Amino acid sequence: MVRPSLSSLKAFDAIVSTGSLRAAAQALSITQSAVSHQLRRLEDSLGVALVARSGRGVVPTAEGRRLAEGLREGFRLLDQAVDGLLSKEQGQRLRVRCLPSVAVRWLIPRLSGFRERYPELSISIQYADYLYAPIDAEADVLINWLDGEPPAQAEGQRLFSGATYPVASPLYLDRVGEARQPVDLLHWELLHDHSHQPWQQWFRHHGLNPATLSDGGIYQEFNLLSAAAITGQGVALCPLRLIEDELLQGTLLTLFDQPVNEQRAYWLFHHPQPSTAVQVFCDWIREQAANGAVQGGDPGLSPRPSR
Repeated sequence: MVRPSLSSLKAFDAIVSTGSLRAAAQALSITQSAVSHQLRRLEDSLGVALVARSGRGVVPTAEGRRLAEGLREGFRLLDQAVDGLLSKEQGQRLRVRCLPSVAVRWLIPRLSGFRERYPELSISIQYADYLYAPIDAEADVLINWLDGEPPAQAEGQRLFSGATYPVASPLYLDRVGEARQPVDLLHWELLHDHSHQPWQQWFRHHGLNPATLSDGGIYQEFNLLSAAAITGQGVALCPLRLIEDELLQGTLLTLFDQPVNEQRAYWLFHHPQPSTAVQVFCDWIREQAANGAVQGGDPGLSPRPSR
């Protein structure tokens, strides 16, 4: 019998971890056809079926589960051996992949506290893609958003809500006045993040179904959107945890207490059986998420301006 290649074993491990060939291909940065080819080679060399189709994904067979369990432990030992050598040569460096919005507006301002507490650990930060993809071998920790729950195989913990509320700067409100009811916003400049859909959903929650929306500009990334809102360009839908400072300082004000994207949350992911350094960082991140800028977790709604 021909011994299976390491690449086919890695592909199978990714398939089981992600639950689909497509997600495994994304995690390994190869094509889906390449993953399928590796799976066929592995099954042919072992002479057994390792996965079965289930809906739009795949699940391991009994033989596949046994192999996956052994591979998980084997890859853990390999990673541990490599990490041991790297830590001696480079010191312990954590690779954190994070959404730009969360990195700039939430994580980086807190990192000085982490360095003071754990001076022996260093951190490198990479940008995560806007759309969720499973954590891969190039990162130790992933922070991203999800609508709903993560895949069952993912090692994830919820950090905080991603529900978005309408906010505006006093600079803008000085020009347009007070929003007394949701319909008033139909006549204001609405700032959009990627598309008009969130605002359409927000108006539908209030019994409104406008055929068109004010085009106050579409901003590809949240840092651009929040900058536009802060400088008085219009009204934006923002997650409160990413504008904590502005809410506390009064440079942004919430206009209504009905959010959209209520199913959205920001999540922390790591590989199974994380190293001690990764576990330390994850514990610290969860501690930061639990200690909101305002007592009680997510910051409270700032008062609406009285006029």
